[in-house]
Amino acid sequence: MSAGSKDRLLRTCWTVLCILVPLHFFSGSSGAPGGHPGGASGDDFDLFTKLFRTYKKALRPVSSPNDSMIVEVGVALTHIINMDEKHQTLTANLWLTMGWNDTNLTWNATDYNNLWYFTVPADMVWKPDIVLYQNVDPYFDGWSRGEMYVKVHQDGYILWEIPSVTSSSCDIDVSSFPFDIQKCELAFGPWIHSGYEVDMKSMAGNGSLEGFIDHAEWDILSFVAERHMGTYGEDFNIGTPYADVTFTLELRRKSTFYVFNLLLPCLLLTSIMSATFFLPIDSGEKLSFGVSLLLSMVVFQLVLNEVLPESDKLPWIGEFVIVTMVLMSFSLAMSVFIMNVCDCSLHARPVPLWMQKLVMKYVAMFLLMGDLSKSHDTEEVWESQELSELDDTNHVSHVSHVTLDCDTVRGCWKDISAYNLVMKEVLGTVKNIKSSMDIISNHVKEASTQSRIERQWRTLAKVLDRIFFTMYVLAAFTCLFAFSFNAKVGADVVDKNETSH
Repeated sequence: MSAGSKDRLLRTCWTVLCILVPLHFFSGSSGAPGGHPGGASGDDFDLFTKLFRTYKKALRPVSSPNDSMIVEVGVALTHIINMDEKHQTLTANLWLTMGWNDTNLTWNATDYNNLWYFTVPADMVWKPDIVLYQNVDPYFDGWSRGEMYVKVHQDGYILWEIPSVTSSSCDIDVSSFPFDIQKCELAFGPWIHSGYEVDMKSMAGNGSLEGFIDHAEWDILSFVAERHMGTYGEDFNIGTPYADVTFTLELRRKSTFYVFNLLLPCLLLTSIMSATFFLPIDSGEKLSFGVSLLLSMVVFQLVLNEVLPESDKLPWIGEFVIVTMVLMSFSLAMSVFIMNVCDCSLHARPVPLWMQKLVMKYVAMFLLMGDLSKSHDTEEVWESQELSELDDTNHVSHVSHVTLDCDTVRGCWKDISAYNLVMKEVLGTVKNIKSSMDIISNHVKEASTQSRIERQWRTLAKVLDRIFFTMYVLAAFTCLFAFSFNAKVGADVVDKNETSH
């Protein structure tokens, strides 16, 4: 071999050696993805190669096919994104933690320089098909993602931590709105593996709220976890039991915003409506003022419908608004009725005696208005006395005969015929005056009677107005008391639940 050939061979060997040595160094030190406590360079790579050389992620990792494996679930609530009462859905940010034992991924940590755990991509190991039973997200495609990892411990325990935004159904009862309390269940369990294959267990008695961000509308009362074993498919003659862990999230609505923006304006409109009963009975503004308030309440209800959730159970505040509108309509109808009662005086029909005794006496005394029938009796006696005095002053005596003799008229009248003529003229004038006075007296009597009847009807209308005012106030306070009582009962139930927990 020539010297040139030897040089070329040496250079080639040196080049190959320079390439292989770095490759061996990097391949031995990189290993599987993730970090580990303890262990030397290359230990995780050897362990990863050993464990996953024959590992089948499609098979349930148990020692015997009849063995049941336990999956532990923990949920941490970090944020309530939206509570949609109209569609009865809860959107929340959850941190899920699941753990189980994989009998095919165990090792002795001392054989690998105290390598207690390492991380691998989540799609490389078997994972339980855990789903959220109340899920309503149409774009949900499972918890696994390409960038997710699991932590494998030396005893085969696998820890899988998943951040997720879930949209779940929630049975919402808004009958006590805005003092309502809602309970939303989040049930996590396997979809295909029965309770004989996969059993569920909660990592703690409650869900975690340590990282929860306070919500502007809802307070968290409790977040309890319970294990259930339910049988499904009985309608299809399957009857297979399935295990799940249900986290019950109990929420209480913060009512301050709704009290000041919904309840208080409604109470103010209801209170102002009662002022219509104090307006003059024959005033046209009485009716127009009531109509304006009723229209305001209708507009208020339209605004309220935009806030209230759609439900077959009408909230208490909605019932209160409807009852208030009914009361306002009843008040306007009664105002029209009272105006019609006052108009009865134009027909000169006196108030019936039974109504005078029942309404103007007993009912008026019950309403602390006094006996209003006595005042009209006094006025009637006084008017009759005035009319009798008027008849006495207007009385003109009738001259039955006139005695004439010559001595009486001597020196005054020379002619008796002339005297008789004058007396006839005087008597005619007196008769005309008397007829005129009778007409005036009859007119005064009719005017007095009309005025008395009108005062009677006005008094009756005043009593009726007070009756309707009392009915309106009692109905409004009854509804308000029922609303307050319902809110108090709800608060007592919440306090009792908090004490028991």
